[in-house]
Amino acid sequence: MTKPPSYRFAFDIGGTFTDLVLLGSDGSMHSAKLLSDPINIVAPIAKGLLQLCDQHGIAIGSIHELVVGATTAVTNLVIERKGAKTALITTQGFRDVIAIGRELRYDIYNLTAPGPDPIVDRSMRLEIDERSDASGAVLKAPSKQAIDLVIDQAMAQAAESIAVCLLHSFSNPSHERMIRDQVLARFPSIPVSLSHEVLGELREYERTVATVLNAYVAPKVGDYLGLIERGLRAIGIHADLRVMQSNGGVISKSFGERFPIRLLESGPAAGALGAAHTALELGIDQLIAFDMGGTTAKACLMTQGEPGITTEFEAARSQRFKKGSGLPVRIPTVDLIEIGAGGGSIAHIDATGLLKVGPHSAGSNPGPACYGLGGMLPTVTDAAVLLGYLDPAANLSDAVQLRYDLAAQAMRESVAVKLGLSLDEAAAGVHRIVCEQMAAAAKVHAVEKAKDIRRCTLLAFGGAGPLHAREVARRTGCKQILVPSGAGVFSAFGLLVAPLKLDLVQTRYQKLLDLDLEAAEDELQAMQARLGQELDLAGAQTLSAATQASASHGAYRFVRSADMRYVGQGFELVTALAPDLRAGSHESLRSSFETAYQQRFGSPIHEAEVEILNWRIEAYASEGSITITSSHRPPAGPSPAFRSRRAYFPCIRNWIDTPVFADADLIPERLEQGPALIEQAGSTLVIGPGDHYRKDRNGNIHINVCPSASGKRPETDGSADHKERR
Repeated sequence: MTKPPSYRFAFDIGGTFTDLVLLGSDGSMHSAKLLSDPINIVAPIAKGLLQLCDQHGIAIGSIHELVVGATTAVTNLVIERKGAKTALITTQGFRDVIAIGRELRYDIYNLTAPGPDPIVDRSMRLEIDERSDASGAVLKAPSKQAIDLVIDQAMAQAAESIAVCLLHSFSNPSHERMIRDQVLARFPSIPVSLSHEVLGELREYERTVATVLNAYVAPKVGDYLGLIERGLRAIGIHADLRVMQSNGGVISKSFGERFPIRLLESGPAAGALGAAHTALELGIDQLIAFDMGGTTAKACLMTQGEPGITTEFEAARSQRFKKGSGLPVRIPTVDLIEIGAGGGSIAHIDATGLLKVGPHSAGSNPGPACYGLGGMLPTVTDAAVLLGYLDPAANLSDAVQLRYDLAAQAMRESVAVKLGLSLDEAAAGVHRIVCEQMAAAAKVHAVEKAKDIRRCTLLAFGGAGPLHAREVARRTGCKQILVPSGAGVFSAFGLLVAPLKLDLVQTRYQKLLDLDLEAAEDELQAMQARLGQELDLAGAQTLSAATQASASHGAYRFVRSADMRYVGQGFELVTALAPDLRAGSHESLRSSFETAYQQRFGSPIHEAEVEILNWRIEAYASEGSITITSSHRPPAGPSPAFRSRRAYFPCIRNWIDTPVFADADLIPERLEQGPALIEQAGSTLVIGPGDHYRKDRNGNIHINVCPSASGKRPETDGSADHKERR
């Protein structure tokens, strides 16, 4: 008798939709997409999962291998300033570090441009008389009475969470631990975040920001994750909950509760990991992942299946695309750029009379006008309905019934009438603007990373990604588009292929020529042991008990690097390190740094000395290989009836009666020519005139964009541009 398959389950809670994926041990994959519920976050997860189980005859008890989630909750708490009331305890004389910030001015011509909100009011920034020097030597230890005094001050102001950031604690954390121990002895339920645990590296401002943000979101993220876990338990899911981190790895719920700042870019990182997996599977060396959902769009460059990692991420920017207007978060994060709007982004006329799209979004409540849920303003999704890309008679992701009439009313009243345009012109303008915004930002991002975006394959996913991919590719010069199987829920799929991963950073400033390679190797080994213990606690499932007992000796994969720079420079470059420093030399370390420096900046400075600031280690525990069976099933019975609808294509500035296909009806490896609209579960793919496309055996759709990006222009004077469809 064949043993029934077991299942892994992933969910991605977005601003507009919640995506669900079930992956069976037999390679079967099932997905669902439901409107998010900001009031009851568990409801869409439970409803969608039970529906999937009922539709496919899956026993709820068979979902026990892995349950992992991603969420925008941490980002939303920071952006909306809805975190806990937080007190900051810091070294005497340093309470204003978080308000002073850096000298960087994001708008150099505006002398009154406000800096980032420091999160903690000055009255809640408390000083304690203590001091350690840069080497960690104690100059003055805090007294028990002094610690009790700042605790009393914090609790007198009703602090719900406490951040502790003392000078040079990355070299000696003993004073931070003393404060935590006294807080918990008196108030066991108060979360305490210590800077040496949150971000153990130099630079007081960045370390203070990370620690404060961690404390600010900790109580509510703990409640949030607990609510999800209890909701899953209530419907019969008893597997331990894991969560996606910003660094592209998953970790245990308990770790996420201790360090919620690591979940800041949880959802976007999941999509990047799915793209990396697909790139490796298909052997694509240069790829840009394009994720467009209901609220935002993101892009991520990757080489040979590896997304970039950055420590230069900023949260809650006051000026969306201006570096320096947000709070710097030095936590390792998948290197993404937010490149514009999502399907719910609202189109409006600004004070100068110009058509703008975003940044405000209709979200899931009330949603775009075409959802019929109360939204009255035109959005990118409404434009897609009016331009024929989405079927106005369709049920979008089995969640909402689209309404052409409401989309037309909103677009006409808010855009067309005000600008003196036809309805078609207004909708085409909204579509063109949002695609141009995304393409321009993606090109700048690629240039900053020294990449030629024209050599990249554009991998499009998310509910709106495949719909806009062709126009974004045209504007960036990408010649190849790849739309993966299950593109509409691809971020949730990325959760299931992400590794169990942790990272650690430790400041140890030294000039390279003074470096003791033996001592440095001993320190790196100690860091690896700490990470191995954390992974053991997180429950790395694929390791035997014997292997887990010696995790630091090979059970896990470690990737080492160092932050290095030339003496006199203000910022450093992450440089790869060998597995064992004792087998190398100072010359080999310098060579590795100068190779990275040349790739980034053009040429090294051979005569300058080199110094090391931080050691970094990433630790990975494999969760086993992922196998997905082909999504193609030969159609049963007669061929489906031919369908078409009129759709507008900007490259020819005209409408075309365009064939419409269900994804399941495409014959694998058959080369076809556009135009075409391919409807998938959770997304629609727009293929332009002259483009060639095929579906491979694994369900991925490959598109070659027409070289002229126009195809054969119909014989017309273009007057159809100025007529509304009836």
